[in-house]
Amino acid sequence: MESWSVHHLSEKAKKEGMGDNAMSLCEYASQLREKNLPVIFTLRHLSIITSISYKLLHDTINRKRERANYTLFRIHKRRGGYRFIHAVNGELLYIHKFINEEILQKIPTHSCSYAFSREAGIKKCADMHLGCRWLLKFDLQDFFTSINESNIFKVFSDLGYSALLSFELARLCTTLHLPRKQKSYLVKNTALNFYADKTSLPYSPQPLLGVLPQGAPTSPMLSNLVACALDKELNAYARCLGFVYTRYADDLTLSAVELPPRMSISKIVFDVYQIIKTNHFIPNKSKTSIQGPGSRKLVLGLLVDGMESKVSKNMRHRIDRNLHAISKYGVVQVAEHEGFDSAYGFSNHMAGLLAYVKDVDAKLYSKLEAQNVDAISKIRIFDQ
Repeated sequence: MESWSVHHLSEKAKKEGMGDNAMSLCEYASQLREKNLPVIFTLRHLSIITSISYKLLHDTINRKRERANYTLFRIHKRRGGYRFIHAVNGELLYIHKFINEEILQKIPTHSCSYAFSREAGIKKCADMHLGCRWLLKFDLQDFFTSINESNIFKVFSDLGYSALLSFELARLCTTLHLPRKQKSYLVKNTALNFYADKTSLPYSPQPLLGVLPQGAPTSPMLSNLVACALDKELNAYARCLGFVYTRYADDLTLSAVELPPRMSISKIVFDVYQIIKTNHFIPNKSKTSIQGPGSRKLVLGLLVDGMESKVSKNMRHRIDRNLHAISKYGVVQVAEHEGFDSAYGFSNHMAGLLAYVKDVDAKLYSKLEAQNVDAISKIRIFDQ
């Protein structure tokens, strides 16, 4: 990172074509500095800061490098179907990491959001619902791809970056390269109406708005920041009812000891759906779950019936069964038996499950690790 003073930066901005109003440039830089954000005046300035080719950045913003910038692959979902992942390629990956580490990680998210944050996590999220008698769970459909570049433009603009730079950062963090089944999320770009001064936009018109690529380093925190308005509204609604609300990425959970008088479950579900829709997300109604008194209550795979959240027996059994099979038959054979496209995908899946257990129950993880040394070593060979 550059360590120039505000005065140096304003002189730099003049050279970069941001005009000669030294006072406004100093104010722009000072406001970003006060938020502990990197001062970036233009795309060329970003190129200099990161040592990444200006042409690469410019071509990316003009959507000339979609397939070069992203490798699209799919991974098997436990409940059937596939999840599509974007692997960011080459120098653009460095830009994503820079934006995430130097800008996005410095922005606080809503207190009810527990994903993609160093201070939160699955267990802390589940613990918020311990002792509940009513549990209502909702899911957001295609969470990342439902967020487009106009939403991302607003994130950077609200942080204090110039309109043009916010547009450019939004383009760098989004893509048009999607599988056919998700193409419907590429909505029409209505003359870049989210950009304040579109008449001076120095880029070719684009017919569609790009969306967040699932798998890019910037997408998790950007999704959290975009969903902040949803979190505020659902949290306010939950508090009015005497409920607790949390969100972990696309998993929304509301819980309570008792239902409010003269308030039906169907009315609450309807209200939540409406709040989700008014915040421009799509409820995945097939995954809505209501767990009442006497039923087993799971939040993010953890049982929250007692005084402490814990991994369910079904989850422990599934992990034990797969580890035993890997030790006996190897990763390749078990991956094929479990219906995965590749041994790499299956090993990645198992590594994720083990990381999940390590995060939520260190004692259980130590036990699994001690009992399955051979299987875990085989998984790590594929996962490297």
